[in-house]
Amino acid sequence: MKQSKKLAFVAGIASLMLAATGCSSSGGQAGASSGNGDASLSFMTTEPKSITPQKDPGSQIGMALCANLMEVNSQTQKLEPLAAKSVESKDAKVWDIELQDGWTFHDGTPVTAKSFADAWNATATGSNAWQGNGTFVAFEGYDKMNPLDGSKATADKLSGVKVVDDTHLQVTLTAPNADFPKILSTNPTCPMPESAFKDLDAYEQAPVSNGPYKFISWDHNQQVVLEKWDGFKGGDGFTGGAKTLVGKIYTAVDAAYTDMTAGNLDMIRNVPATMVDKAKSQLGDESLYEVKTASKQQTLQIPEYVKELKSPALRKAISLSIDRDAISKSLLKGYSTPSDSLVPPSLASYVAGSCEDCVFDPEKAKKILADDGGFDGTLIIESNSASDQQLVQAIAKQIQDNLGIKVQLKPTLGTELSERRNNQKLDGAVFGLWGWSYMSPDQYLSQYETGGDGNAATGYSNKEVDKLLKAARGELDEAKATKLYSQAESIIMKDMPAIPLFIPTDFGLQSKCAQLNDVQGDLQYYRAGYGC
Repeated sequence: MKQSKKLAFVAGIASLMLAATGCSSSGGQAGASSGNGDASLSFMTTEPKSITPQKDPGSQIGMALCANLMEVNSQTQKLEPLAAKSVESKDAKVWDIELQDGWTFHDGTPVTAKSFADAWNATATGSNAWQGNGTFVAFEGYDKMNPLDGSKATADKLSGVKVVDDTHLQVTLTAPNADFPKILSTNPTCPMPESAFKDLDAYEQAPVSNGPYKFISWDHNQQVVLEKWDGFKGGDGFTGGAKTLVGKIYTAVDAAYTDMTAGNLDMIRNVPATMVDKAKSQLGDESLYEVKTASKQQTLQIPEYVKELKSPALRKAISLSIDRDAISKSLLKGYSTPSDSLVPPSLASYVAGSCEDCVFDPEKAKKILADDGGFDGTLIIESNSASDQQLVQAIAKQIQDNLGIKVQLKPTLGTELSERRNNQKLDGAVFGLWGWSYMSPDQYLSQYETGGDGNAATGYSNKEVDKLLKAARGELDEAKATKLYSQAESIIMKDMPAIPLFIPTDFGLQSKCAQLNDVQGDLQYYRAGYGC
């Protein structure tokens, strides 16, 4: 973003009335016919912990249900107003938001400024323990709703959120943040209707929102069904071509792949590299969709609260014991590149080799560990049991063989792992895939800011890092912001609260009827075109 006296994002008629793109059927297997009626697409998911967008920010189901104030248009790949008419600020600290006229929820009730304010206050309420809570850490009043010392909250509303009238909101942040319009494109900032607050438990089972798809049913451990909503006023760049979306629930990607080969599933995202060649052989090259922008990174995050792993020297030794090149070339078949930074190369703040200990040097690793007093315990690595188990096993074997320490794997269902991570109950390091909700280095580095979004995984805290990240967010000159982010990363890497591993080549699998597309590096099922 270039420096300017006024930051403004304004919706025009053209951005809301986009022409439909042409559809052509890709070859390969027959598309699955799931759900009710024609033009139905099915996708792989795990049993959701929640389908309320604010409670599970990364949920593909939540994304389909919600229309945010801002959103990336899949046709232009630009951030544009969606439910908002305009988002403006003179200083990046106080933001004026005007809503589109005439928008409603799926039940026909109006979407108002209060719909957003009420949802934000509920999400920011610490006692609710909604996963999207950290999104509001920079809003004025958040600290009184989430006191860091464990004391009782002294407020139940964000003082920085003011409802001016039905179509106008004013938001005051604790410090300038040029990324604020991007934050408004994320699930935790979705609105909620007034009816939701009458019975939140009932709402959880049948959420009502304002997005391109509406909720139909949730058969636990089987499927979630969504239907295209005729009342959605966003353009084609903000939705997909299916009339019905069916999220089929699996506990492992292998079972989903088997269903796809049988013609019973249309879409899988985050396809493991170990599955790519098999898919090419069995389903054909046309079944694979390669994401254009590399936005994801695999890391090994180290919780500060696990005493046995607190030593930065131990973490560096672990990193040096992993032969990333060998794993990338053999097991991952070249469908990944070794990572040497906490941010992916697709971002401007990327500095090659910022992780000096992300090379393979087992002798140096053993010396560092010996000089640090050794390690007599067992390194526990927790991971999502639904994916990447071969990769986690390969990493564990490298550490065990090359560093000479005991390693124990602990695969867990995704919902349980998420809960353990967010509530700081991990027993060891955690392997995971991290991607941005919006394109910014802050999406990666804020994990290492005290109280920042995603910080619960490691609990890492460094006052100088906090200072630099705060300055970077408030800097309207993109080049200066990039420099500040890079400085913050260099400090974080000295402590190594996370070990960068791989930048995966991101693939999705699609049937004949599904036409996947990505939005700034993220595959979203509800944006898929229907090609049959």
